[in-house]
Amino acid sequence: MGPKTEELICVLDQLVFVLQSDGDTHWSFWMHKARARLLASDFSGIAYLLSAYGGMGSLNDLILGQSYEDGVLFWKPGHVELNEKFIELRNRAEQLANAIKRSQA
Repeated sequence: MGPKTEELICVLDQLVFVLQSDGDTHWSFWMHKARARLLASDFSGIAYLLSAYGGMGSLNDLILGQSYEDGVLFWKPGHVELNEKFIELRNRAEQLANAIKRSQA
């Protein structure tokens, strides 16, 4: 396993934590599944991870720190910092995955 893959696994760990801290189950499971594939040296983890990006309803559309009560949107305390961290990790994971994909081509 190369250093970029090791870094990607670390970033995915952090992404899972951030997503779970906001109560997300769908995307946190997705990141966990991609991580598990990479830990098993299964290159399909890269394609699986990258399939989360782009298009409607993708990981790129996710905004953390929101809740609804009686149909009214509320922002959780710290939502700005939470989203900044999430965007940083999301972007880094995509950059690393693309770099790994290019190196395998």
